Amino acid sequence: MDSKCSEPEVWRVRSDTPQRFDSALVACLKGADLGLRREQVYLAPASPRWAPAYHQLEQILNQTRPEVVRALAHIGSTAVPGLAAKPILDLAIGLAPTADRATIHHWLSHLGFIYRGERDNTRPDLMYAFERDPGIRLVNAHLIDYGASQWQHYLNFRNYLRNHPADRDAYAALKERLANRGDSDRGTYLAGKTQFIQQRRTAS
Repeated sequence: MDSKCSEPEVWRVRSDTPQRFDSALVACLKGADLGLRREQVYLAPASPRWAPAYHQLEQILNQTRPEVVRALAHIGSTAVPGLAAKPILDLAIGLAPTADRATIHHWLSHLGFIYRGERDNTRPDLMYAFERDPGIRLVNAHLIDYGASQWQHYLNFRNYLRNHPADRDAYAALKERLANRGDSDRGTYLAGKTQFIQQRRTAS
């Protein structure tokens, strides 16, 4: 993605406070069994409301999405029917390699998303989040070059779990063990899932 923008570095300012809220977006997430305090590790039973909430979210984003947004995808555990998950929708936003980050930042900020950080040792993509109440996460938006390896990894692992119920259940049991550890935090929880994910995301 091109880091040049008309307002240099404006999109790099990490925020806890949204500029505004899109009322339709707020409405589609209300009553959808979503919401988890930032950095908390908690698994909720699979909810039949997650998929419809994502589809409504996608429709809202499609109405205003910039041309450089090539695709949107529901990823993560809430995208797998029958799988317990942290009650946060994970949204992958596939961008053209030439996407201007200031344009994307303006689009997401005006919907109510807040910028949460760039790629680092624990995060493979540019991250935005939607929190209707401060610190209570409803949506994680992962910005990725469309078609890049990370984009495929997300989709491959989701599709693998959808098509392999036994491994879906094994993954649920692993997450439950990690979440219930007394010393568990978000970093430990994520690290504990890594080997399972890596072994299966290339097998779908």
